[in-house]
Amino acid sequence: MTGTGQAENEDLAPHHAENHAYRRQGPLTAEKRARGEASAKLIRKELEKVRQEGGAGEYGVFSDERIAAALSRLGCGREHGVYIGNGFYSVHTGVTCVSGRVTKDELTSEVHGAYAEPQPGTGPCVENRGGH
Repeated sequence: MTGTGQAENEDLAPHHAENHAYRRQGPLTAEKRARGEASAKLIRKELEKVRQEGGAGEYGVFSDERIAAALSRLGCGREHGVYIGNGFYSVHTGVTCVSGRVTKDELTSEVHGAYAEPQPGTGPCVENRGGH
């Protein structure tokens, strides 16, 4: 670390951290992470049913409607910060976020905190692609 407070990577712009603060995720305690992992397990189980039923479309992606129907069977809807698009899904459990991909070839999930400034119109669990 230098005397200016800059991190180890000297190649970053002087205000890199401040300029990217909108991409920060909320912290997760061990308890919150465990609760999120339990939710992720339920979500993966339901989305695996979609994969087993087959019928993926272009590029192996299932329709947003099929993914939404699977999540709704768990009681997850827009009021839970659900966002679905092109095989990507995200759900805010009230405690954590569960996000991932569901396609013919993969089913992933990640437990993480909500974003400080999520992508507008998507819910709290989608990383902002823009800036400020």
